[in-house]
Amino acid sequence: MRHDYLLEGYAYRIRPIALSDAAAIVVLRTLPRNSMYIHDTSSILEDQETWLERYFERSGDWYFAIERIGSDRVEGLIGLYDQDLALRAAEWGRWIVQDGSMAAVESARLIYRLAFEKLGLTEAYCRTIARNTKVVAFHDSSGASRTQVLKGSAAIRGFIYDQIEHRVTRELWPTVDAKLGRLAERIAARLNRIPS
Repeated sequence: MRHDYLLEGYAYRIRPIALSDAAAIVVLRTLPRNSMYIHDTSSILEDQETWLERYFERSGDWYFAIERIGSDRVEGLIGLYDQDLALRAAEWGRWIVQDGSMAAVESARLIYRLAFEKLGLTEAYCRTIARNTKVVAFHDSSGASRTQVLKGSAAIRGFIYDQIEHRVTRELWPTVDAKLGRLAERIAARLNRIPS
């Protein structure tokens, strides 16, 4: 969906994905370490551009590039999608952060800010392949509630995986925001000593 939401944190921002990001998306989504637990992505640039053109026409789907403030270099991707208007809930994902980037904490905080502070949602949830233990641990430590295990719910490249669902409600958001905010501020202080 074409949108104009741009959210900035201490060291990172999320800005609307653009057609010019297609090459960066292909690189991030096809690196072997990144693609292990996500659906296949074509390595052909024109295929990604076609996908983005279709995305721009969808409603209830916000896709972002993650950038370090001051560098304008894409360090990751994140999205909020499948909005349920009746429940005022949406799923977040498409989350990939390049090796060496410290954008994970702040990008998660920013997507929650979009959900609760900009869109007025009452709930944001994410589903992670259970074997992706690093990301599951991140969600557990963020303060999000682990709500269910979805047995055999993801099929990726011929393999069937369980997914773990985490949810943050509007009531839980201040606690999660405080926790992620403190960590993001410490990361930003460290990054300020490192040239971008």
